[in-house]
Amino acid sequence: MTQTDQTAEPEPPGGLSERTARLILAAVALLAVWGIVTAFPWVAYVVLGALGTVGTQRARAWRGRRRQGPPENEPTEPVDITDHLRALSDGGTSGVLLTQIQKAADLPDTRNVRNLLHAADIRVREGVRTPAGNGPGVHKDDIPAPPPSATDADADGCCCRSGANTNANNDAAPPPGERLRVEAIGHAGTVVHDPA
Repeated sequence: MTQTDQTAEPEPPGGLSERTARLILAAVALLAVWGIVTAFPWVAYVVLGALGTVGTQRARAWRGRRRQGPPENEPTEPVDITDHLRALSDGGTSGVLLTQIQKAADLPDTRNVRNLLHAADIRVREGVRTPAGNGPGVHKDDIPAPPPSATDADADGCCCRSGANTNANNDAAPPPGERLRVEAIGHAGTVVHDPA
């Protein structure tokens, strides 16, 4: 027995493959349809009329969708879901319901809200209590913090807010001319100038 014999699919007991069986079945169905059409020729006209009507309806619907633009269930402009979340949670509530986000973002349904929250990696909890009611929503602990703005950071880009401490190194830096200097002389020599 060769390698190809082992990997080939076994044939059914009758010796017919699945493809051959389908071809025979299709031929029998075509012969049955031909027999019905020859016995009752008006059936062919009814079938062709029904197929033509359905085709015309689908073509008109497709042309109408192309003229209207994007479907209504998709937002036409991008929605920043985190901005809506932060705005709705500013009232000191413990969370925001999906229906509240849907109304604020002007989305067609809460499925779109869930998809946007999932894309932003924001957890949706099934039970959130709010003054507006209870239900699926985003808890206040899951709402991301706003990004730091340019006015929050110092001019040099440091975000530290620590003041002076009790260490001995809090003195002002010495003027530029009085620092430790190192000069290179030759290939391996250096001179160190220490103002102290």
